[in-house]
Amino acid sequence: MKNKFLEEIEEQPQALHNTISYYKDGEGSGILSHVSELWHSGKYDKLILTGMGSSYFISQSTASMLAAQGVPAFALSASELLHYQLPIVRSNTLLVCISQSGESYEVVQLIQQLPAGITMVAICNEKESSLAARADYTLLSVAGKELMTSTKTFTSSMLVAYLLVHAIIGDQAQTLISSLPDATSRILEESDVLMENVRPFFEDCQSLLFIGRGTDIAVALQSALMFMEATNTFASAMLGGEFRHGPLEMVAKNFRGVVFSNSHSETYPAMVRLVDNILKFEGKVIFVTDKKTGIRHDNLFEIEIKGEDPDIWSILSVIPIQMMVIDWAKIKGMTPGDFSHGGKVTVIE
Repeated sequence: MKNKFLEEIEEQPQALHNTISYYKDGEGSGILSHVSELWHSGKYDKLILTGMGSSYFISQSTASMLAAQGVPAFALSASELLHYQLPIVRSNTLLVCISQSGESYEVVQLIQQLPAGITMVAICNEKESSLAARADYTLLSVAGKELMTSTKTFTSSMLVAYLLVHAIIGDQAQTLISSLPDATSRILEESDVLMENVRPFFEDCQSLLFIGRGTDIAVALQSALMFMEATNTFASAMLGGEFRHGPLEMVAKNFRGVVFSNSHSETYPAMVRLVDNILKFEGKVIFVTDKKTGIRHDNLFEIEIKGEDPDIWSILSVIPIQMMVIDWAKIKGMTPGDFSHGGKVTVIE
C-alpha cells in the first residue's frame, strides 16, 4: 500500500497544472490584476508578508523577489507580528497573509487583532477558511486536500507567490511557468536513480544543514522542516552568506550539508566556492543545481535540475528533497509524514 505522503508528492504535477489554469483561464487572473492595481494605486508604501512554518518561508522568498525589483517588501513571522510588531501595520501597509489551511492559530489571532482599515491579501489553499473570509482578496493555491507534511501545497503556494510578484511588477509569467507540471513529473520519474546515487550521503547521518540564498532560502527552510517533521531527524537551514560567519568552523567528517543554487543567480559562484570549502574540510555535500560544478570528489553528490529562471527553478528544486525524506524515513524504519506530537494544522500556541 502506497504511503499517503508519497501520494501527495506524486499529485504535485496535477496541483501545479490546476493552479496554472486557475490563473491563466480562471478567476484567479482577475484577482491578480485587482491586487496589482491595489499596489499601484499609490495608497501603500510597503508590503508586509507573513505566515507560519512553510507559509513564512514562502513569505521570505516572496519579499526577496519583490525587493529585487525595487518593491519595499518585508517578511515577518506571524507569531512575532502578532505579539511584538503589530504597530507597524498601518493603513499604508498592504498585508499579505499566507496560510495553506487558513486556520493556523497565529494567523487567525492576527487577523482578529488587525486595526480597522487594513487591506489584506491572502494566499491560501482553503476557500472557506477563516483567512479567506477576512481577506479583501484571496489568491488560491489550487492544490487539493493535503493531509500530510506540506508538499503539494508548498509548491503550489510558491507558484502563486511567484505569480503575485510578476503581477505587481507588471511582467508576464505564464510562458515561463507552463512547463512546471511536466518538469515536476520528470523529476519524480527519475527519483529512484536519484535516491540510489545520494544514499551514501546519508550513511551515519545524525543531522542536516540546508543552505540557500535569495528565493532558495524558502526551499532550504522547507527541506529542514520536512526532515524534522516527517523523519524526526534534526535539521536546520540558513542563508549561504551567514554560513561563512562562524558555522563553517563546524564542518568535519560528520557534517552533512545540502546546498541550493541556480547558475543564473548572481550568488552561484559564491555557493560553488562554499561547496568546495565544505569538501575541503571533509564534509559531505548534496549540491542541488541546474549546472554541475565540474568538481570531482567522493563526498560531493550533485542533483541537476534544468531551469533558467532561478525563482521558478526553486519550486522544482524541492521535489528531490521530498523524495529523500521518504527514502531516509524508510531507512530509519518510519512511516514518513505521520504526526505523533501535533497535527497538520497548528491550533494552539
